[in-house]
Amino acid sequence: MTSTDVYEERYRPVPKTILVIAVCFLFTAAALLVPLDAFTRILTLALFGVGGVVMLVATFSRKVALRVDATGITLGGSPLRYAATTAHVPWAEVEAVVLWRQPLAQNLPYIGVLRPHDAPPLPGTPTGPAGKLMAGFGYAVSGAPDPRLLAAGRAINGWRLDLDRLTAAVRHHAPGVPVRDLR
Repeated sequence: MTSTDVYEERYRPVPKTILVIAVCFLFTAAALLVPLDAFTRILTLALFGVGGVVMLVATFSRKVALRVDATGITLGGSPLRYAATTAHVPWAEVEAVVLWRQPLAQNLPYIGVLRPHDAPPLPGTPTGPAGKLMAGFGYAVSGAPDPRLLAAGRAINGWRLDLDRLTAAVRHHAPGVPVRDLR
């Protein structure tokens, strides 16, 4: 087995995530030490305290964020609902791997798998009228170059992408699948 057979990235501490955790704990400490009215104190502790703990747990969870192997591409789920939102896309459903940036969130980088229009919904994809409304809103804000990338796309946040290793693994397992870097 060579290094190009499998490409895997896991959630881990990266500078941006560490900064967010530090800011959360700074606001939490301030909420405990600075005289505030009860509502502001509770709101600050709920948002920054709980948010900081969730970020801390997700960062050090070491769960798979992205995996490219012989079976296809696995996109790790959101930290709060990891099992329910983790998606595996078999190579037969992969038309392209696309990298882009979301302009509204400080150019947050994304990776997505372009799938056929008739591909079945992936786990964690909202369905029904509310799901379609959310998907439309998500597409509008995501900056995704194609709406199909939304359900099979993830922010590159809390982990690092090695474009060379990703490209090598995709070429190894699915030589006809392009990796498009639109960042």
